[in-house]
Amino acid sequence: MYSPDSKLDPVEMVKVAKANGLDGLAITDHNAIAGALKARDYARSVGFFVLVATEVSTADGHVLAYGVSKPIPRDQPARATAEDILALAGVPVAAHPYRFWSGLGEKAAIEAPFAAYEVQNARTLRRGNVRAHALARRQRVGETGGSDAHFDHEIGRAVTIVEDASTEEEVLEALTDSRDPEIAETAQAALDELMMTNELDDDDIDEDDERLV
Repeated sequence: MYSPDSKLDPVEMVKVAKANGLDGLAITDHNAIAGALKARDYARSVGFFVLVATEVSTADGHVLAYGVSKPIPRDQPARATAEDILALAGVPVAAHPYRFWSGLGEKAAIEAPFAAYEVQNARTLRRGNVRAHALARRQRVGETGGSDAHFDHEIGRAVTIVEDASTEEEVLEALTDSRDPEIAETAQAALDELMMTNELDDDDIDEDDERLV
């Protein structure tokens, strides 16, 4: 409807998210914000929070732009894309940086001025999410999660927990918060244990069906 890899209706997305007990929703159609704007207008009428966002197709991979007021030009280098997002007072986030073909990879993620990395993506292999967690902690940037939902039953499969924030400005600021060192150390220990188990199988399926965007 608004993005070539999903035909979800924005208003229906808000209804599903609210029914699932979520407090808010960021809609990140590829290279477009019209659907997110429609969802936000409806959400305001029912007391729900929608953050306008988009997932930009760059020359290096996908980049999330939170809190932007217009679409970001596609097919630029990741660094230029992140700078454009910042110029619009938005928050640039490296989407699923270790996903095959559509992730930025480590070099591009580090070199661009990202406020955060997406470290929990519901369509990405566990191995890729674990590596993204570790990279975010190493670079001392914020960490986000996203369901990457293409169908209504996928909404809320992964989330970003934001505390003590109710306005768009507060949510955007929270997205940039780097992990507290003590919490990071505890989480890293858990991840190290996870990496030693069979949970990180090569048999996991990377549900990446965005090859046309």
